[in-house]
Amino acid sequence: MLASLAMTLALAAPAAYPPIDTIALPLPQAPAEHLALHCVHPAQPPRAAVLFVHGASFPTLLAAGFQFSPGDSWLHDAARHGYLACGLDFLGFGGSSRPPAMLGPAKQAAPVAEAREAAVEIALAAAYLRNTQGMQHIHVVAHSWGTVPAALFAAQHPAALTSLTLFGPIVPVKTAAGDDSAHSAWWSITAQQRLEQLRFKDELPRNTYLLEPAVDRNWAAAFAASVPHVPGDKDDALRIPSGPLADIDTVAAGSYPYRASDVQVPVFVVYGNYDTVVDDQGATHFLAGFTHSPLRWRLRIDNGTHVLHLERNRGSLYASVDAFIHAVEAQSP
Repeated sequence: MLASLAMTLALAAPAAYPPIDTIALPLPQAPAEHLALHCVHPAQPPRAAVLFVHGASFPTLLAAGFQFSPGDSWLHDAARHGYLACGLDFLGFGGSSRPPAMLGPAKQAAPVAEAREAAVEIALAAAYLRNTQGMQHIHVVAHSWGTVPAALFAAQHPAALTSLTLFGPIVPVKTAAGDDSAHSAWWSITAQQRLEQLRFKDELPRNTYLLEPAVDRNWAAAFAASVPHVPGDKDDALRIPSGPLADIDTVAAGSYPYRASDVQVPVFVVYGNYDTVVDDQGATHFLAGFTHSPLRWRLRIDNGTHVLHLERNRGSLYASVDAFIHAVEAQSP
């Protein structure tokens, strides 16, 4: 009887951590499509919202929402600090719709999910947080390619957000030339191939391994499950929108779709010392362009790569971004 009672109480007890709730946001310009916004609510009424923006190849639940153990994700960490923590999947990624161009032959359509489209989608998520959830302060935290549409959104809507964190931002590369080749609608990779890339074996010192063990165990299977299979494709082939790759080529050659001087909110640039996309020199020059930002922070975290949020030192990333947001909140009316 005691065992039965204990089991009943365990089933009735609330989870020790809040769930990740997914909200479907309709796209006004495409009524048949929707965006997925994944949110973790804090235990108390939130004081502000943190909106996470993913990078070029994998969505929220493989990035800020990836759970290393139940309730252990960057989304959950932000919620524990009192914020409504949400991560947006861009169109063509994760829980969001796949537009028709993602289902047909790659060469028959323009790249899906370019920065200008993605910035409109960030605006829709921010409007939901502001108008439906009542959040007056919205802090955007963007990774990699996601920093491009996030900064574009900030430049276009200077009053719509409270701060902008750019984690591993795309910056111009001295050796890069403009890529004149046309990108197709989507590109393909397997989950195991992408996981192998995340290990950064060629960039790290010998015998250095930074990924969290849970990433090795669970990430590839979760990535494979996040992408719908298209009949006729190889069983392990994943279709990924190509718009981000087109944007990366353009930015690497020195052309941004926004003017950094139009961003009028505090900006934080953070990256790992083994990041292959941005280094100290690139980050310094990049941040200097945000001339109208009232507060500018730059931080390099040692023993971290371009996917520091999936690595053993992710706690330093979480803490530094939280400190920046806290500093901005302390100065905000």
